[in-house]
Amino acid sequence: MTGPKKRRIALVLAFAMLLQLVGGIILPLPEAKAASPQLIATISDPYPWERVELWGDTTSQMVNGQEKMIKISLPKNDRVRSWFPSDIYIHDGYSSTYNDYNFGSYGHLKSNRYFLLGYGPNWQNATKPYPVLLVHGANDNMNRAWAHPWDEQTPSSISNPGLMQYLAERGYAVFAISFPHTHGNNLVQGELLADAIEVIKQRTGKSKVDVVAHSKGNMAAIAYMSSLNNEWSDTSWMTDYRGDVRKYIAVAAPFKGLDTMFRYYTANLNVIDNTLNCPVAFWEAYIYYAYRYYTRWDMTHTYSGNYFEGQTQLLHNWVDDPEYPVGFNSESWTLGDGNDTMYKLYYGGQSLYVTSEGINQAINNPYGNMGTSNFVAKLNSKGLDPGISLYVLYGYNQTLDYWLWYPIGEKAAPSDGLLFVASATYTDGVTRRGAPLKAKTGMDYNHLDIARVTAAKQWIEQKLAE
Repeated sequence: MTGPKKRRIALVLAFAMLLQLVGGIILPLPEAKAASPQLIATISDPYPWERVELWGDTTSQMVNGQEKMIKISLPKNDRVRSWFPSDIYIHDGYSSTYNDYNFGSYGHLKSNRYFLLGYGPNWQNATKPYPVLLVHGANDNMNRAWAHPWDEQTPSSISNPGLMQYLAERGYAVFAISFPHTHGNNLVQGELLADAIEVIKQRTGKSKVDVVAHSKGNMAAIAYMSSLNNEWSDTSWMTDYRGDVRKYIAVAAPFKGLDTMFRYYTANLNVIDNTLNCPVAFWEAYIYYAYRYYTRWDMTHTYSGNYFEGQTQLLHNWVDDPEYPVGFNSESWTLGDGNDTMYKLYYGGQSLYVTSEGINQAINNPYGNMGTSNFVAKLNSKGLDPGISLYVLYGYNQTLDYWLWYPIGEKAAPSDGLLFVASATYTDGVTRRGAPLKAKTGMDYNHLDIARVTAAKQWIEQKLAE
């Protein structure tokens, strides 16, 4: 293997590891189905929040629902994970040598009903008129995302506080939701978000809240705020939007989706080799001198069911996008077989190294359920409720980290290191029904920093105050 090829593969492997982190006219609203939250427990040691509560949805479909998941898809932060019921994860089995190699424990949630709600400092004495709900992204939780964004685990003393403290110090009643499945179905999480908003309204006596979401958390927020649940027959029972959001601030939002794992073959290898909390784009591959099955890591329901439904819902074919196509770059090439694996990974088929259904089949997901078929397309054809004011903040710094001296990040097109700028700025779909776009601002920060640096926090607070 040549030096340049080794270097290129190493760069893509390093990049893959980072994926873990990875007014208009008010129309009459239809009769809304009501979310039904129930307080289960109040956490005795809520630090770094003033108060943390465990809630559960009481609708039968949420109580009886059991999303599939791998054990490492539970919240990575130890404190947050301990606040959920100790038996929330049900173990079904372990991966074998030839099935999901190095995968570890797989199972399912005991119930889809659970979520945490954190209360920021001095929330009861807030001087600002509207409470704020913060929504975290994939492989994340409310502590890392909003309380100590530079630390994965909760430190005893927070030296670099996040948006939660920043807003609380300025008179906002700040709340944050935390989901138990860090790659969970966005419609299920949208239902939990509707529950959280209902609780906040009851606690504060306010009729509306402001929502700030980061990365994948935007998809759950949009799912609720557009009543996207009604686009599939098996999710129509979920709560319709009830007109209770005033402003929506979208931070690094994948409005038009992403295609990362189908685009980079070596990123998939790194996920498997390092047992990362991330899906892969094939169901069979030649790895470690043998053909092995990866059906539980694959992003469809075709084989063992879908353990990454929330990631399937994010998929979009950028190579063939009619408005802003993004072709393959050198980090996608598989020169050892004349790029056959690159094309088969993306479009489907069998090469010497992989067997993939391809991104178009994964998007269509004909055996899928719970809104995992054509999610991005339906989201953009539906649009937000027109009574919600939209503010968009995105990054355009492609460097997520460095491998030695070389910058690591998504370089196939302008990006924030993970998400294409064309996706984060695509607002034609979400404004389709007339939701006013009040601001769209880019900053020279990457996908993580755009939610935690001072300039971003200042921008968010300014838009909330307008």
